[in-house]
Amino acid sequence: MMKSDDPLAREINALLDDGAHQGHPLHAALAELYTRYLDQSRQIDRISHIADRYQNAERERGQGYAVNYQRKLRQLEKIVRISDQYQHMLRDVNDRLQWLSSRDELTGLPNRRFMLGLLGDHLRKLAKGGEPVCVAMADIDHFKSINDNYGHDAGDKVLAALGELFRNNLRADDVCGRWGGEEFLIILPGADLESSTITLARLRARVSALPGPDDGDAFRLSLSIGLVRGDDPDEAPDHLLKRVDEALYAAKRQGRDRTVIA
Repeated sequence: MMKSDDPLAREINALLDDGAHQGHPLHAALAELYTRYLDQSRQIDRISHIADRYQNAERERGQGYAVNYQRKLRQLEKIVRISDQYQHMLRDVNDRLQWLSSRDELTGLPNRRFMLGLLGDHLRKLAKGGEPVCVAMADIDHFKSINDNYGHDAGDKVLAALGELFRNNLRADDVCGRWGGEEFLIILPGADLESSTITLARLRARVSALPGPDDGDAFRLSLSIGLVRGDDPDEAPDHLLKRVDEALYAAKRQGRDRTVIA
């Protein structure tokens, strides 16, 4: 809008107010143009005022959005932290369940399913050029008589004691698992038959030194053991287990308390 102190406005007003120009043909036209000009200037001022208010409102609303986003972001960060903690818990629980599912409850040793998987892993590595593996099957001699004469609780104590003995008297890479009943499968990666025989002889000697089920000398524990070496990359796990089982029963037939190599 043209302000009153504007030189052009003052000049136009002076022309319109000058009595000398009254009646001039252009006087009415100038007055009309000036009036329209003032109307348009007022409209422009109103539009500018509305635009300013609109921009202020948008800016305030934007600040409101920013506060809202910050609150939602904090909530999201909290959810992520809780999710991370939950995932850690699930991972720990899952690891624990996997460990429990691979263990024999009585002895704490790996169970049959774990040992089968482990044997398969070693034979697959052998097929790809890996090292041979020795496998032994150990059976407690006359274990049935322990249960019959001293009760199943006594038999369970014997099994648990052997589990601890195996766990503490093998190499770090060797693994002993409870195969079933009073049988234990021992996997000795990279060992040859000679060193495995020495290892198994040491185990048998320590088993025989364990107290019997009556905590006395009336019953001496002993092991019969079959031993084989897996060095054929084409041999299936079932066939190797059959060979070691036959070696175990050969030890039984030969009088027990010994190791037979097949």
